[in-house]
Amino acid sequence: MRNLLAVFALLLLISSATLAQDPGALAAQQAMQQAQQDAQQAQQFAMQAAQQAQQDAQSAMNAANSGPYFGLTATPKFSIKPGTYSSPTKVRLTDSTRGAIIYYSTDGWTPTASSQRYLGPITISSTTTLQAIAIAPNLQRSFVASGKYTVADTNLASPVPAPSQAASAAPQIPPGEKLLLPQGTPVLLAFAADVNSHTASVGDQIPMTVTRDVQQDGVVLIKTGTPAFGTVIQVDKNTGFGLPGVLSFKVDYLDLNGTLIRLCGEAAREGEAKPPNAAVLIPVVGPLTALRRGTDAVIKQGTPFTAFLYTDTSLAPAQ
Repeated sequence: MRNLLAVFALLLLISSATLAQDPGALAAQQAMQQAQQDAQQAQQFAMQAAQQAQQDAQSAMNAANSGPYFGLTATPKFSIKPGTYSSPTKVRLTDSTRGAIIYYSTDGWTPTASSQRYLGPITISSTTTLQAIAIAPNLQRSFVASGKYTVADTNLASPVPAPSQAASAAPQIPPGEKLLLPQGTPVLLAFAADVNSHTASVGDQIPMTVTRDVQQDGVVLIKTGTPAFGTVIQVDKNTGFGLPGVLSFKVDYLDLNGTLIRLCGEAAREGEAKPPNAAVLIPVVGPLTALRRGTDAVIKQGTPFTAFLYTDTSLAPAQ
């Protein structure tokens, strides 16, 4: 045994001496050790990069889930594309969100949950701007779907006979007598100035004008041109992520020679939404997405609106 240990020790001394005498072998050994250290560091870097990528992916998912389109009801779709048609046509509305209820309007104003509920095909027989929204349980209201349908009138209008002198003569009523306009009598108005969600503020007064005489029993009680006024009641500016401007208003009264006649009626106008990808509910979130804006809500001067008398009102004939 002692002889074997002595031989082994002698071999170790010879090996060490050989390495000491051979610089190439020593350099190779050092290079091998360095390579092993580099490999270990590279493995550590790879593991750290994988962990960071996982964290980044989770952050992106959280950002998307908390973005403006998360939980949004899908925008309704029209069965027939907007455009010009030679005869009346029917438009069907559908929505891909489960449990969604569709509301629509044909008067040019943005529909709400108080608008007409969609219960079947909508017949378009004259030029109409059809707008629709969808509302689903536990979700936000959809963007507005809008389309203008033009129906070409192929029938020539028949001539309207001129009214006779007797028919055109206004009936006479005793001096000082008044006629009753019942609650809900329609009053046709038009905006007397532009209103824009970019510049409007809640509480701003809106000038309007009566566009058609209001009559009772053939007697004109409110003349065309009588001034009326409304109020801005809500404004949302257009913002990033393609969100549009929103403008809501109500009609307050008309000024009949210093007498204020109370009116009622309200509506909203919404700009065009410009989401990054209208085909999906959760878009890719990034710098360009955040900078993209929807359009302002704009009500042009001359835009018609129908208000209604708030209560029964007795008026003398217009002078």
